[in-house]
Amino acid sequence: MELHLFEIFLEGCGGSAFPKADLSAKKEKYASVITSLVTEFNQRFQDFSVIEKQIKLFSTPFLVDAEEVEESLQLELIEMQCDDSLKSQHQLLSLPDFYQSLDHAKFPLMRRHAKRMMSLFGSTYICEQTFSLLNQNKSRLRSRMTDSHLCEVLRVSTTKLSPDIPAILQSKGQHHCSH
Repeated sequence: MELHLFEIFLEGCGGSAFPKADLSAKKEKYASVITSLVTEFNQRFQDFSVIEKQIKLFSTPFLVDAEEVEESLQLELIEMQCDDSLKSQHQLLSLPDFYQSLDHAKFPLMRRHAKRMMSLFGSTYICEQTFSLLNQNKSRLRSRMTDSHLCEVLRVSTTKLSPDIPAILQSKGQHHCSH
């Protein structure tokens, strides 16, 4: 949204947004950069427009019109919206904690929907994190690294497991190498 405002500002070259800035010299350069950023954002996030209603249902279930939701979720959503204690819980808790606190028997479909929405962003984050680690480890300075070594480095880099060093050492009978 702000990028679009900057784009309009640069096209009209009004001075209200940046009163002390002299942008006349590089106006076209800034305008083209902002235009390309807007285009890039639109391309990257076009998939979100497809699931926009599902994201709104997940993030603000008490503001969504039940008639605009999938039929399978409508009854549970209406039940949820009529419960004042759930409304207050939604305001107090984080989204994952809120959905985790929902009664399993009463809201199974809403809980499943929430899990689906949360997994979208988590899996994207993990994917981007792994790709970033891949680029760091497989640089031109380390181009001789084999795929198997790279796989092992990525496995160690992305795991949440931490080795129990004292237990490993204890299982080894001898703590130092003998000559």
